Amino acid sequence: MNRTAILAGMLLVTSAVWAADDPRTVGEAFCKAREANDDDATRALLTPSLIAEVDAAQARSNVIAKANPDENPPLGDGIPYQAFPDVPKDCVVGDVTAGAGSSEVKVTYSFPDAPDAGWTDRLKLVAENGHLMIDDIIYANVANGEPDLSLRQILAEAFDY
Repeated sequence: MNRTAILAGMLLVTSAVWAADDPRTVGEAFCKAREANDDDATRALLTPSLIAEVDAAQARSNVIAKANPDENPPLGDGIPYQAFPDVPKDCVVGDVTAGAGSSEVKVTYSFPDAPDAGWTDRLKLVAENGHLMIDDIIYANVANGEPDLSLRQILAEAFDY
């Protein structure tokens, strides 16, 4: 796909989200991007500060990869926009919880061929320049008693080894 087509797709996704400015609409756009495994469309939904963190972490991972070509760098499998790397067959928007200055939208991933393999992540939305955007992704907590992890946490801790 050429750069112009990617940019046009990003504008369409972003315009659709901004047109509604509804948490469910943001969640639906995110689900479409994840079902298509489209990182560019996913990035179009993120706040500038989250994009800056993603870019800084990716750049740091790239430096490590170049210095250690025989090893998988911390973000060698890409940016974890969801709790598990599997590309979901279905992504459905669930409950929306409004809070002071932010909202959370549940997104549930599923696989028709493996009904027990799904999970639910939460998108933290904030108003940015008058539009709702994703400021963090809180991953499904699959370990009993463990605290929730988020994309921002993973990006900050990816290099602590």
